[in-house]
Amino acid sequence: MTTEQPSLGITIMPDFAQSEGVDAVLENIVERLGCTVLCTTPSVAERCPEGTGVREPPADAGAGLGRTLDRPLWGDKALWMKTATSFRPNPALYRDSPYPPPLPDELTDRQGGTVANLLAGAKRAGMKVQLQLMAAAPPGLRVQCRDDDSADEQPLTIFGRPVPGRVDANVSLASQGLRRYMRALVADLLANYPSCDALRFDWPEYPPYAPDSLLFDFCPAAVRRGQELGHDVEAVRARAIEGLRELSSRFAAAPEAVDLGALLAGGTWAADLIAYRAAIVGDYVRDLTAIVREVSGGRVGVVMQAFPPPLNRLSGFGFVGLDGVADEVAVKHYTMHWPMIERSYVERLAQLTGADPDRVFASVHRWVDLNGNAPTREALRYPEPEEAHPADDAGLRRSVETAAAELRQSCFSTIVHGYGPPDDVERRFRAVLESPCRHLHINRYGYLSDEKIARLGAIWRAGS
Repeated sequence: MTTEQPSLGITIMPDFAQSEGVDAVLENIVERLGCTVLCTTPSVAERCPEGTGVREPPADAGAGLGRTLDRPLWGDKALWMKTATSFRPNPALYRDSPYPPPLPDELTDRQGGTVANLLAGAKRAGMKVQLQLMAAAPPGLRVQCRDDDSADEQPLTIFGRPVPGRVDANVSLASQGLRRYMRALVADLLANYPSCDALRFDWPEYPPYAPDSLLFDFCPAAVRRGQELGHDVEAVRARAIEGLRELSSRFAAAPEAVDLGALLAGGTWAADLIAYRAAIVGDYVRDLTAIVREVSGGRVGVVMQAFPPPLNRLSGFGFVGLDGVADEVAVKHYTMHWPMIERSYVERLAQLTGADPDRVFASVHRWVDLNGNAPTREALRYPEPEEAHPADDAGLRRSVETAAAELRQSCFSTIVHGYGPPDDVERRFRAVLESPCRHLHINRYGYLSDEKIARLGAIWRAGS
């Protein structure tokens, strides 16, 4: 996976192979787009009544309710679906897991073979094939489909509280039960899909969407593991609580004068908190990688998806410290999420400190440095399908350059998102291609209209 030959990958939900047919999907991504890597999920779906099942496309915690697909799914660009695993799990593998195996049903029996057919067709076309899993949210088969109540060890903040309403439903990365479940799931998947070249893990970190989740993780399992990894966890907690009080006073007085970059520098309470989070994340990423290598005998590769700089520091996924662990680190440029994240930080800080939100914006916007085309706080909002994203070209290139400089052993790839109007999708695609990145991955097929496929395919062939 460390080859220098340029590669273009794509994530395709099996629903589209069910809706359009395997051959039609492969013709679009291989012949027209030029992809050499296909990633899908071990799940299938069918339409169900509105308000039941899951919405497609995902609502992104309510921020993306206006979001629609570019490719109709069973004739619609937004719908509700029920989903099921695409395979029948082996219950014996999960005996030591606190989480049960994924639950198959009659949809599995009727449509589950679609995934195997899609992988087989991609292999015949000369593609590498991957399966994507949620790294820490059992059952882990699909981002929209998870059981928020299934976790035996929820991550807790420095105040000992969970954070309700998170976009993610990750359990604590220190959970030993999570590791046992993932070992069983990996073994099950590779037994059912032996042609799989790599497993791609999403959110193997503490996703930094919710501001309060930046104060994770102090659940009992994390405290124990942090101490075993050499951190004085209670001292980290005490310093963070005191540091937050002091930071609140500074923001209340002059928020635009707060240098968040300096706050995260070595020796500060915030740097200690980030180092502790990074230790927990790094420990889990190493264990997850080892599970795949042990179960597959080293045959199957490991791809870890991560937030872009500087958000990866907040998530605990330190590129330098994890370089060389996984075969590939794929840095996500999901640019419709970036203004949502930044605005949530601004508004939460203003709420906690009583400071003017516009003055808080000046400090946060300067540090995040990802939404350069959003000059005001009001411009930080989830873009509608026809709206350009506020991520500017220079910011996109800086993010890629920073990650590329820190990843020297693991293959570095960039994930670009197909959501948005054609001109803006093309702009963002070009900006990444102009950066030091030879491996691109598109998320997801459902946002690629025929026009977008034609445009991006032409650009990719001209550049590679």
